[in-house]
Amino acid sequence: MRYRQQRSMSILSSIEAGSSMVVSRRPGEQFCWLGVEELTHGYRTCDFSPVEVARELIARVRALDPMVNAIVNLDEPYVLAMAAASEARYLSGEALSAMDGVPVTIKDLSAVAGMPKRRGSLLSGSEPVAEDTPCVARMREAGAVFLAKTATPEGGCKVVTQSAVHGVTANPYDLSKTPGGSSGGAAAALALGFGPVALGSDGAGSIRIPASFTNLFGLKPGFGRVPAFPTDTDMPHSVVGPMSRTVADAAIMLDIICRPEPRDPYAWPELFELPELNDPDLSGLAIAYSPRLGCHAPLIDSEIDALVAGVVPLLEDAGGVVAAESPVWPIDPFEPFRVFWEIGCYSTVAATPHDKREILDPIIQSAGALGASRSLADHLTASEQRLKLAAASKAFFNRYHILVGPVMPVPPYSIQRNVPERFNDPDWSWCPYTYPWNLTGQPAASVPIGFTKGGLPVGVQLIGRMGREADLLRAARAIELRRPLHLRRPRWLDDRDPTRSRRIT
Repeated sequence: MRYRQQRSMSILSSIEAGSSMVVSRRPGEQFCWLGVEELTHGYRTCDFSPVEVARELIARVRALDPMVNAIVNLDEPYVLAMAAASEARYLSGEALSAMDGVPVTIKDLSAVAGMPKRRGSLLSGSEPVAEDTPCVARMREAGAVFLAKTATPEGGCKVVTQSAVHGVTANPYDLSKTPGGSSGGAAAALALGFGPVALGSDGAGSIRIPASFTNLFGLKPGFGRVPAFPTDTDMPHSVVGPMSRTVADAAIMLDIICRPEPRDPYAWPELFELPELNDPDLSGLAIAYSPRLGCHAPLIDSEIDALVAGVVPLLEDAGGVVAAESPVWPIDPFEPFRVFWEIGCYSTVAATPHDKREILDPIIQSAGALGASRSLADHLTASEQRLKLAAASKAFFNRYHILVGPVMPVPPYSIQRNVPERFNDPDWSWCPYTYPWNLTGQPAASVPIGFTKGGLPVGVQLIGRMGREADLLRAARAIELRRPLHLRRPRWLDDRDPTRSRRIT
């Protein structure tokens, strides 16, 4: 039986009523916080099996997901069949990879053979698709167990996770707040212990934003690192990547999903090499710290600024040499991004039959209306500007290996809004720190760095040279070792009182 999750009105009504729901039993506690290596070690030693873990996590999803509405498809026979095949391989001593038997959730923008691909859209059918997207195929070949698909706004179009298909997704650290988007379902699932790793995607910050909002590690690989097919023509700077509670787990997942795919014309020929993450020495890395990343910032939060600045001594303690310097952009990155975004939304509207356009997400409709007025000259100008931005970034990174700065200008905000107060849909100008690195194609990551006084998670952004995801993983691990915030989970999971998620200290 396919999973039927509670809709957004149930979540919103529980928040408004002070939430009377209390979860008295939380299955999977013995497995839900284990990392990839801990799980596979247990499989090899027969301390537990992939089937046992899968059963417990399925029960955990059913018990806890109604609180957040992160899961959009859970097919128990499908999951248990994959887990049973993995168990048989371990019993015969023929495990396929470092991820064999590991439960993973997959954002519902990626195709999984045998599961629906709704994309958060009323225009998509509920019938199963026939073919995996390449990164999903690589995980299937590696023996991973596909636990569930996770919520996304329609086509990944928002900084929050809400759609007419799946409803609204809540932040496990505060049920009245958003987990961000568009990989908010993946983030909420990880924060509740629905497996150690999740597949997200990032066209303007959609991995890094929810990772920052939910105390997770999220990595946007460089463009071309993880093969894709078919390529996304609307958002050509969009990539898929790992989200996890620990840096090591994301590195293992990246090693799997970036393996070759001959159909992607932009895929890199070289393979990713896992870096040493036990106690990384950052000596030799030149690191720049910038509180605004050279961008116009209409919103500023002193708590976030202080937490981001606090990363500098951690990196220096690991051997990195840090200097305060910002990129100098030849043009505000928002200008070309806005053109690509509006034209991309217009292409979605134009491809939709006239009698069905009214069911598209209102943000797609409003941005598409702006895109309809854009000319070919506008697109060519934006493309030229994008090249200038990439050239300016490359010049900056000729002197630095890593740039450190904020992910978001504000902490998680109301679940009932698409954007913070004072801003309107579909305005992206309020969150300028993530999409420049989609335009340049460089790898970027969000690393947990602290909590506001109100108990809301904050991440720091690390940006690296093209092809140097390993540098980001090493620096992120150095931060993680010195500030192990991945161990701080939503308090109501321990208190057994979900209303406490609104008053974490």
